[in-house]
Amino acid sequence: MKFEFASFRLEFRFSFFAVLALMQLLCEERVTFVCFVSSILHECGHLCAMLLFGCRLRSVCFGAAGIVIERQSPYGVSACGEVCIALGGVFVNLLLCAAAFLAARKSENPLFYFALFANALLAALNLIPVYPLDAARALCAFLQNRIAPDLKARVLRIVSLAATGLVIGGSAVYTIFISWNVSLLAVCVYLTVLNLKRSTTDV
Repeated sequence: MKFEFASFRLEFRFSFFAVLALMQLLCEERVTFVCFVSSILHECGHLCAMLLFGCRLRSVCFGAAGIVIERQSPYGVSACGEVCIALGGVFVNLLLCAAAFLAARKSENPLFYFALFANALLAALNLIPVYPLDAARALCAFLQNRIAPDLKARVLRIVSLAATGLVIGGSAVYTIFISWNVSLLAVCVYLTVLNLKRSTTDV
């Protein structure tokens, strides 16, 4: 499903609705709603940062992997601006965590506690410096024009592998000494897949 507005395209792929339907089947409706809204607001953080720094959007695509935002031109924004754009989603999630915490203290509604957990988890995941997560994009923007492209790629690769190793090691320790957690396993698999994909592409 595509909508064209002059030079801007809004697209909703079938896979996006398939994942949403699967979440509704596997999770409670309110859990699906909180996760969906948190993810949308995360991307809105990136969008607001882009508009704040004068970026012109080419397209926004909703798919199985999330929301892909394409700019008409990736250039014309300072390194500081690119870092802010990369971390805009995390900033929104942290604001939502604060709002959910304050709301939970007043009403003690379990939905607010889940919103706090969901946004904290989303922010924490994107702060892992594994490309193309937000922290790695921010690091990539910071290193742009500061070091040679080949050296930048090696630095990002080393940081990505080190971060993945730390997460896997921490998850193993948690599993051995505390309990089994399927979410940690999913994160480890996800980070490993990102590293495998990254090994065949360049930043």
